[in-house]
Amino acid sequence: MLAKKFQEALANARIAAQDAYLAHLNGAVEAIDANQAAEPELRAYASTLSALIDDASFGVNPHLTNKFAQIIGEAHFWLMCLDKGLRLTRIPEVKDKKTPDFSASVGNQSICFEVKTLSVVGGDTGIADALHSSLEAHIDLEAQQRAGARVAIATSEAQPYGGKVKRDQTLMSVINTLVEKVRGNIKADQFARPNTFLVINLSIIPPFITEPKALRPAYLDDFMFSKAVTGDLWTLAFGKVGMPILGTPEFEGKPCVEGTFDKIGILEDQDFSSVTGLIFMIHPWQRPSELWGLFRSADLSKWGDGNVELLTQLQALIGNNWNDCGDTNGWRLQ
Repeated sequence: MLAKKFQEALANARIAAQDAYLAHLNGAVEAIDANQAAEPELRAYASTLSALIDDASFGVNPHLTNKFAQIIGEAHFWLMCLDKGLRLTRIPEVKDKKTPDFSASVGNQSICFEVKTLSVVGGDTGIADALHSSLEAHIDLEAQQRAGARVAIATSEAQPYGGKVKRDQTLMSVINTLVEKVRGNIKADQFARPNTFLVINLSIIPPFITEPKALRPAYLDDFMFSKAVTGDLWTLAFGKVGMPILGTPEFEGKPCVEGTFDKIGILEDQDFSSVTGLIFMIHPWQRPSELWGLFRSADLSKWGDGNVELLTQLQALIGNNWNDCGDTNGWRLQ
């Protein structure tokens, strides 16, 4: 079984180092494994994933970690859509031309999805840094045990945002990094078909928070003291140059504004007008994985007036976890 094979591979690799990013994918692996018997599409994905696990370096090879994350991101999205009543069809690749990953029939039209699993800062190098940190911690533990320590303690670090996070600009750094990564993953040909949505899988580089209020322009945060905090995912979609970014200061009286945004959100940028909307794959520790959505207000109005089938299908996928540039659904995202 895929899940057992995955766990055994991680356990074998853990003798030398633990890949924290692969560990984040365990829920997706278990979901695909539990459903592959009934779904030929998932069996094909499971076969590809199994072949990667068979590589002797799996678990300590950053390139294989990234490749595994990309493939399982597609398979997991396919399964999450099926669970919501939407069966996707894989779009065959065309030589010398980029196409979306999936399509589905909605009434008399098609809806398409391009799935991108964002890697950590530095890609393979960033994953290698985490593996090296884990290896050093393992060596430290062994040294303490050989020295006769009754209790051995060592720590390792996995930093998905790497050196991008600046002191007193944590939220600003997260938003800027996500915007840069998403922009670099958009290829025009993949969005040439109408109704093509960009699916952003945040399985190994998590957002600032995994609560739906991240879909708001700003939300109330009561931790330690009351303050307003900018929604990182909303800003990724709709941020404008000069917009203040409200962060989480360490104590009352410290500035709440981390700085001003110097980029343009994906759905605000005319260069990406062909991207119909953003769908996020969110993986909270305390809840099953969820689909969230951000859409332009004008598009939602257009769908409500003349394309109700598309709107109904989107609502089936994301439930109440959506918003637009006007914060129309913000009252639900507390």
